[in-house]
Amino acid sequence: MWSKLDTYLFPLQPSAQCPSGTFKLHVPSGKMEWSDGMFGIHGLSHGDVVPTFELFMAHKHPLDREPVRALWVNLLDGGGQGALLHRVIDVRGRERRVFSAVQAAAEPSGQVEYVHGFMVDVTQSLRIESQHAASDAIEGVYGHKALIEQAKGIVMALRSVSAPAAFQVLSTRSQHANVKLHIVAEELVNAAANGKAQEVLAGY
Repeated sequence: MWSKLDTYLFPLQPSAQCPSGTFKLHVPSGKMEWSDGMFGIHGLSHGDVVPTFELFMAHKHPLDREPVRALWVNLLDGGGQGALLHRVIDVRGRERRVFSAVQAAAEPSGQVEYVHGFMVDVTQSLRIESQHAASDAIEGVYGHKALIEQAKGIVMALRSVSAPAAFQVLSTRSQHANVKLHIVAEELVNAAANGKAQEVLAGY
């Protein structure tokens, strides 16, 4: 579903781009398929390891592991979509801040056999720990354009649409709510940090 976004780069600051990747989980076996971008985010090359859900979770930051697990448990119980901003520890011990969007499609029986996902590494653009500091930095240093670009990336990941279509979603929301575009973008970025991007976007 998100394969076309595998090489999408999020230009959130001058000379900085955020690599992204896609993944697919076969729930019964726990085996995963990772794109080259996913291997890269984890500091690996294709063929270094055989990706599994156990390995996927092992690379989550200890403090973020439970929120991520809770999201997956919820999606595996009947399917659905979700997104979360969290941290990954790569094979070299480096901490990376990533945004993940996940979709689980339930079979007629209600069981989920496959889960597809998209991950973007925003470490180089954020370079900070808290979402509050991130918002301040984006507003103060990179301006509204960077914030809007980040919100566009979130819309693209969750709705599988092009950049122009994602911008149209934000613009329409801005017009209907009668608020400035950067305020709409800030609302969505903050929601993503709290794992509620899909919920907020559903109201657009």
